[in-house]
Amino acid sequence: MRRGWLILIALVIAVSACKTAPKHYLPLVGAGVGSFNAYAAYPRQVRNIPYVENADARQVLDLYLPEPGEPAPVIVFLHGGHWRSGHRRLYAQMAETLCPQGYVVALVDYRLVPDVHYPAFMEDAVAALNWLHAHIGKYGGDPERMIVSGHSAGSHILALLLVHDRFRDLLDFDVRKLSGAVLFSGPFDFEQDNLLDEEFLRMMTVTEADFHEAQPINHPRADVPPLLIINGDRDVVTSEKQARRFAEAMQNAGADVEYVMLPGGDHISVVLDMTPRRRGPAYQAFIAFVRAHTGQPEC
Repeated sequence: MRRGWLILIALVIAVSACKTAPKHYLPLVGAGVGSFNAYAAYPRQVRNIPYVENADARQVLDLYLPEPGEPAPVIVFLHGGHWRSGHRRLYAQMAETLCPQGYVVALVDYRLVPDVHYPAFMEDAVAALNWLHAHIGKYGGDPERMIVSGHSAGSHILALLLVHDRFRDLLDFDVRKLSGAVLFSGPFDFEQDNLLDEEFLRMMTVTEADFHEAQPINHPRADVPPLLIINGDRDVVTSEKQARRFAEAMQNAGADVEYVMLPGGDHISVVLDMTPRRRGPAYQAFIAFVRAHTGQPEC
């Protein structure tokens, strides 16, 4: 019980760190203890795996494993938190939902502001994917059936990794070998969401060139894995308008993109949809996409 309260306190701290509409993070606080319990109790997991040599405390991931059998498709998930907060274990209930259906789930941490700035967290995401592609077979995962996914800042990191050669070129494999990407509530167009205050600029970028480079909207292209972009129409943190604009830019460039706007969805409800007892509209869109692109049958 004491651990549950510790994670609840950590969530409150994370909420207070977010300047924009913190009330929309409160549902996640209510789910926090359950997420930690899933982290603590799930029977088949490997925790705190470093994905680089001489790893920082944040350069680690956890694996959640289905029952042994044939090589399983892999879902890699990057947490949100405005690039300066968040933790992989807050999303542990996603593994509780997906592992019984035959998926390996990798929850990834990355270094945060103010300890680092752009592009360090981008480089961490690349390193985590390289490690997983090389080693996931040892844990029963199939590196040829890997879906990457993220929420909020995690979605931004993955989107930019998929579209910008600076980060694609750091991968040890062709990014197009990923089976797909699912991006929840991502900030893809900073200017559209009015993220131009001085604190954000100091946190996210160092130069004007960084600011342009760090926005996925500025790099639409066709040669990416299939994309599913999910955003609620009541999201006041990362607006539906800018998510749709990014999806349309990618579609116009020739990419295989599905865009799902969830009526009544907000920044946190799309993640709560992924919990075992809810399995709401965001989950339904997610699991249909994942099954279609990994060939995993319905359980």
